[in-house]
Amino acid sequence: MNPLRFDLQHLRAFVMVAEQLHFKKSAELLHMTQPGLTRLIKALEEALQVELFERSTRQVKLTAAGFLFLQESRQVFAHLSRGIDLAQQAKNGDIGHLVIAYNDYAIQDVLPKTLEHFKQQYPHISTDLIYMPTQEQILGLQHGSLDLGFGFAFSEDSEELGVAWQPVFQDDPVVLLPKGHPLAQQTRIALPDLANERFVVGSKNHWQVWRRYFYLLCRQAGFYPNTVQEASTMTGIMSLVAANMGIAILSQSLRKYVHADLVAIDLDTPANYPQSYISIMWQPSNSNPCVPLFINNLPHPEAVV
Repeated sequence: MNPLRFDLQHLRAFVMVAEQLHFKKSAELLHMTQPGLTRLIKALEEALQVELFERSTRQVKLTAAGFLFLQESRQVFAHLSRGIDLAQQAKNGDIGHLVIAYNDYAIQDVLPKTLEHFKQQYPHISTDLIYMPTQEQILGLQHGSLDLGFGFAFSEDSEELGVAWQPVFQDDPVVLLPKGHPLAQQTRIALPDLANERFVVGSKNHWQVWRRYFYLLCRQAGFYPNTVQEASTMTGIMSLVAANMGIAILSQSLRKYVHADLVAIDLDTPANYPQSYISIMWQPSNSNPCVPLFINNLPHPEAVV
């Protein structure tokens, strides 16, 4: 028999005999006849061109070659068992890889706690994290370069996003003011009270979704905002507000990270105003089996705040 043609049946028979050191008992355990088992062992020895057993009328013993071959054969079955487990896990999404994007809002609290929860459930799924504004996340999801995105979404914008999304945490807006601002001592501020203020907003290229939300809020409050400065990053927005260039409306998830010379005050918005969220986004056509696993195992909203 060609050495390349012996198969698992021969190895399984050999391991059984090597462990039992008894052909009749091994044949019974393998549910085959003793002559059939003897033929398998003889064929394997011929293929390997070595004797694996010393046979006598009283006992069966492993040869030195048989002992070494037994150690490697056990490894074959161990690797095979591991391979079967991995294949089954992969089918169910228990092992794999996810590319996840996040924005400034999500990275503060929501994403770290969500990832920690997921890793406890599926430790064998690896993740790559990429910082990316919400609008770029949407493009990445549509083009297939991302599996999931954590970004900003609001209730009246679901069709505009162009991807599927699900709220993870309701993220109500706050007003960011310099400490010397006349309204800085308020506990809550009504949006119409800001009609005459100058605003710092995120740039069009990086803050499209937030800008839609911001301008919608202002329209519902009865005014069009006086936008005097734009910045592409959260740090840039905060710095401009700290320099008294204007005020900003941002996510409450950032309030504990604002500059020491700034204050974040709750924005008093009526119940009929659009709700804002840190959301998870995905492309429904994505075939990665890990994606639905992640979405379906999101922690309870109270666990991420």
